[in-house]
Amino acid sequence: MDKKNGWGYFEWESGNSYRGWYVDDEREGFGEMRWTDGSVYRGSWHKGVQHGIGIMLFSNGDRRAGMFEQNFYKYNITTTEDYD
Repeated sequence: MDKKNGWGYFEWESGNSYRGWYVDDEREGFGEMRWTDGSVYRGSWHKGVQHGIGIMLFSNGDRRAGMFEQNFYKYNITTTEDYD
């Protein structure tokens, strides 16, 4: 069975999309996820989940930049300017 490996793009039927690195069909390394509500996550992925340094830009204008673990925002970093 073929699995996604390397740089790729995938769009779900819902319209949500991911552009970034894959390893054995899972999001891994740097990538960007876009949701149909306008929210965007740019950052590190591990085994298919947000894990490591990243920034979450919410459709209402809120943002969370820092460390994510298992899809949850854990703590902030000093500045977000490097992630815009």
